[in-house]
Amino acid sequence: MKILIYGAGVVGSTYGWLLHENGNDVTVLVRKEKKVALAGNGIHIVCQDFRNDTKGVSDVVFKPHVIDELPADNDFDYIIVATNKLQLPSVLPALKAGAGKANIVFFQHNWDAFDEIASYLRPEQYFFGFPFMVGGERNGLEIHSYISGLKYSCTPLGETDGSVTERVKTFAEILKNANLKPYISDRISVWLISHYATAAGLSAGVMCAGGASKFIKNIDMLKTAIRAIREGFAICRKKRIAPKDEKANRLYRLPLFLAVPIAQKIYADEALQKMFDGHVTHSPDEIRQMLDDMIEGGKTYRVDTPNLTAMREQVGCICAVR
Repeated sequence: MKILIYGAGVVGSTYGWLLHENGNDVTVLVRKEKKVALAGNGIHIVCQDFRNDTKGVSDVVFKPHVIDELPADNDFDYIIVATNKLQLPSVLPALKAGAGKANIVFFQHNWDAFDEIASYLRPEQYFFGFPFMVGGERNGLEIHSYISGLKYSCTPLGETDGSVTERVKTFAEILKNANLKPYISDRISVWLISHYATAAGLSAGVMCAGGASKFIKNIDMLKTAIRAIREGFAICRKKRIAPKDEKANRLYRLPLFLAVPIAQKIYADEALQKMFDGHVTHSPDEIRQMLDDMIEGGKTYRVDTPNLTAMREQVGCICAVR
């Protein structure tokens, strides 16, 4: 398949490299000022892979095709949008003008961008997914990425209407061949929106605690994060999104005396800790926006959000110091 990665960050570069390794023709779209350097030097990826109950380390230079604009006459089969959520307003006009006949897969956090996307693109042009397998950080010119080996880690995919289309099945097969554990969901909107609430609480908790390893030892912060997630779930229910429909959300509905030790065990995972640390280090503005979205949703649907609000204040102070 001919695949375009829209965004050369940790997720886009790592997924692109893995898909390239499995025989796909991969191109990466980058900003103009980065094109010459990446075309000449490639993308240096240091990847720790925790799949298959092992820890493998790859140090590679990924040399995809590199472009800095999207021509309307392109012949890509799929375009994977792996940019930061905050970049979506600049991405959508480019996709509207230049996506051609490609199937667009949005690999981003999504709380309320469905209508915005629909205002630029036709339903048959796109579907949704989430890169739940991969995270990491940049260290200078290097990308340090981590691939989760946890049982529930996967790459969810789906159409908003719940149908299982050929384009989704084909893309799932591509991911399966790269051992990226595709999971076709008939409720992708539920998965994305409830995950947004979960990610907001957990990311803010890690940020407020001063890192993932400190987060799992800080019982009070763990409780605050879980309560914040529950506030997010209450907003989801007001939006007619049922978090209980997703198995991964069951943890946060347990009594705290059960949820906290289970969360400690899950989030002690080395890959998850490094993924969290990378997110809070390199995407503080996105985390702040996620909290703002939750709090604004609380106001709209009349849901009290004391824990989300307290975390938002602390995150704001941390960002101000940085």
